[in-house]
Amino acid sequence: MQKFEYRAPRFPVDFLVQFTVEDLTLTGRCREISQEGMTLELRQPLTLNSSGMISLHYREQTIQIRARVAHVATTHCGLEFLSESETERSALAHLIASVTPAQSRRGPVLLT
Repeated sequence: MQKFEYRAPRFPVDFLVQFTVEDLTLTGRCREISQEGMTLELRQPLTLNSSGMISLHYREQTIQIRARVAHVATTHCGLEFLSESETERSALAHLIASVTPAQSRRGPVLLT
């Protein structure tokens, strides 16, 4: 039997981000985001398991958080957020609430 792992809800979005790995800063587009990570669309490929600092900019909000490249494809990659504090996790939750429409953030509907 396969183990089922729960994941945080993912939300489709579209905003610019910068990812700094060592001395190289790349600009890309965040196409999907969750409390655990994001899908980053880039023109340049990234190295699997490399890590760096992601800068998320939306309206007047900017969050910088460490991230690891967890998945690599031709035009995009998956980043895992490496939140180091509750303050970072809270700021990320606030940013996600700002960039996603309220109807897509609704939780599951319980039928009785």
